[in-house]
Amino acid sequence: MFSSRIPKIPSIRRALPRQAPSLAPRAFPAAQPRTPSCPSSVRNYAFRHRDDPPRRAGRVLRYDPQRVHGAKPLITVEQLQNFGRSPQTKIIVVVIAGAGAIFYYSNLETVPVSGRRRFNCYSEASVEQEGQLLYQKIMMDAQQQGALVPSWDRRSKMVERVMQRLIPASGLEHVNWEVHVIRSNEKNAFVIPGGKVFVYSGILPICQNDDGLATVLSHEISHNLAQHQAEQMSSMVLFTPFRYLFTVIGASLGLYGLGQFLGDLALDLGFARPASRQQESEADYIGLMMMAKACYDPRAAVGLWQRMAQAQADEPPEWVSTHPSNETRVAQMMKWLDKAEEERMESGCATTFGYQRDFKTVIDSLGGGLGDAFWR
Repeated sequence: MFSSRIPKIPSIRRALPRQAPSLAPRAFPAAQPRTPSCPSSVRNYAFRHRDDPPRRAGRVLRYDPQRVHGAKPLITVEQLQNFGRSPQTKIIVVVIAGAGAIFYYSNLETVPVSGRRRFNCYSEASVEQEGQLLYQKIMMDAQQQGALVPSWDRRSKMVERVMQRLIPASGLEHVNWEVHVIRSNEKNAFVIPGGKVFVYSGILPICQNDDGLATVLSHEISHNLAQHQAEQMSSMVLFTPFRYLFTVIGASLGLYGLGQFLGDLALDLGFARPASRQQESEADYIGLMMMAKACYDPRAAVGLWQRMAQAQADEPPEWVSTHPSNETRVAQMMKWLDKAEEERMESGCATTFGYQRDFKTVIDSLGGGLGDAFWR
């Protein structure tokens, strides 16, 4: 039998003979240079031997066309069919459709002047808040480039002079209007919600005079009057459920992103762009009535769009554009001229305009083109 007791080992201190204490001075070890400490991860990396076996790499996924082609879609057609047959689904669809119909009809309104009915779920204040960000960006870019035309410049005075007559005719006297002219060859002008007017100097030669500029500015003011920006934002709310529907259909058919792409393309060409062209034509009509009410010659609008057609000879086809073609605009202006003349006669400025036209005729008889130069 083995004993569970551990035998005692004789002490080494007892076995060694005792020595007399030394009286020699005690020597301290020489100071060793200290090496800077570093994290363990760095030390392991720095002192790793080149012959050490490499660490095991992670799993590498390789593209296999056959596996991708045979992969099952995230949502199958059978799953959609089962979902559609479910009684709970029918209840959900009825509730969502009812709520959507109430939301849609409660946000219908009538566009001023044109009388068109449209859906708009955004307030004017929310649109102005979005426009403020765009206004700050445009002003910052123009100031950095030194492209802002000063207020004493004749081009700025021309824009201000036309705006002073158009604002009372628009009924937007309560808006805090600001006029800015940007030195650029671009033939463009726009009004940001909130009354921020921007005119690029490149469009002024096409306008030629105050009547032509009134055609451009009244069109841009009409976008604010009709709140077209809010209408465009509201249309995106209506398009969102259809975009999700196209995404689900594409996933069930194994098309993945292609379904969403085709859905967005169909919504853009089938709804968004036609709606944008309709808004542009509506702004043309409202602007023509506005400039006639402000005692400008509405016939100048026809000449403006004819000159614009010559300057934009390479414009895209109308069906892919967000704007009507210049030829379409000229034809529409010709059709609306009688209505615009009636609006000008009712505004009480017909007599003043007659005196102005007679005075211009006399000035022109004295020297070619002096009448146009005088009124510029």
